[in-house]
This record gives sequence, structure tokens and C-alpha cells, in this order.
Amino acid sequence: LRAAQTQVHSNYMRSNELFNNIMFDDIWQFHTCFSTEPSSKLRFGANYNYGHRIARYALVMGRERSYGVWADIKPVDRFMIDTELNYLTSDNLDTGEELFSQFVFWTRFSLQVSRELSLRLVTQYNDRYDKWDLDPLLKYRINSFTLFYIGSTIDYRDTFQDRYGRTGWSITDRQYFMKLQYLFQI
Repeated sequence: LRAAQTQVHSNYMRSNELFNNIMFDDIWQFHTCFSTEPSSKLRFGANYNYGHRIARYALVMGRERSYGVWADIKPVDRFMIDTELNYLTSDNLDTGEELFSQFVFWTRFSLQVSRELSLRLVTQYNDRYDKWDLDPLLKYRINSFTLFYIGSTIDYRDTFQDRYGRTGWSITDRQYFMKLQYLFQI
């Protein structure tokens, strides 16, 4: 339909796996999700998963539950906001002990300044590690084979007290990158 679209789907997976020389039987997962696009300015959806999955770091079978919601919002032409909130938890299938629990909030802001120039900022918060990631990117693209971009990855963590006696949010990791690609025609 031109005005709006809605989709719903579900699936079921069942398997066995040999991982780290341990045989895990009866792995399964049920998944369902929906998405809808009521207009060209808004799309959103949600998903839910439940099953028995391998907790790979603990080498046990976990009862895993996850759900998420997302939205793509286009408030004005050339500007897009994509956002997601996901939650995942797993309990030891035999003992009921919680193996892990986390939510991740992710957002990408995209601005197409001109046909060639675009800006992007990706942010993510992970409550399991109490960590923010910020990833800005500037891209100038003349065509598919000639482009230039520059960006960085910046990680912030709430440090209770580091080795210098500082407390609060601080940068724990930072990288810069640049790429220049040019098509030479012979």
C-alpha cells in the first residue's frame, strides 16, 4: 500500500551444538515481531524472543528472554533518527541463577547536507557495563568509488575511582580514523 504498511512474523528454531567440546542438546528459540509504517515520516516495531540458548562464557544452557522496540523518525527531509531499545536476560536452566541481564539503548542521527556531504552520529548506552559509545562520522562522496570520510569512536564509562583518583564519567577509549578513496581510470 502506498499510505501504510504493517508486517508481523514469527519463527521457531531448534538445534543441537557442540561448543567448546560440550554437547548442548535441545537448543530452541521462539521469535515474533511486528513493524509498521503509518507514514513516510515514521516507522516503528517491536520483537520478543524466548528460548533455551547457550550462555557461552559460562558454558551452561540458559533460559533466555529478550525484547526490543525501535523507531525510525524523519522529522524533516534529509534528517533521520533511528533508535532502538533492547533488553536481554538469561538464567541458568538448571539452577535458576541469573547469568546476565542488560539493556542497550542505541540511536543514530543522520543528516544528508547535500548529495555529496553527510554527517552521522551513533550513540549507544549499555547498562551491563555502564558505558556510553559516541561515534561521529563525516563523509564526502563524489561517487561510489571516490570518497573521503573522517570519524572517531569515543567510549565513556562511569568510573568509580580510577588510578589517578578521578571519579565520574570519563573517556576510556578513543580512536580516530580517516579514509580517502579515489578511482583512477586508465
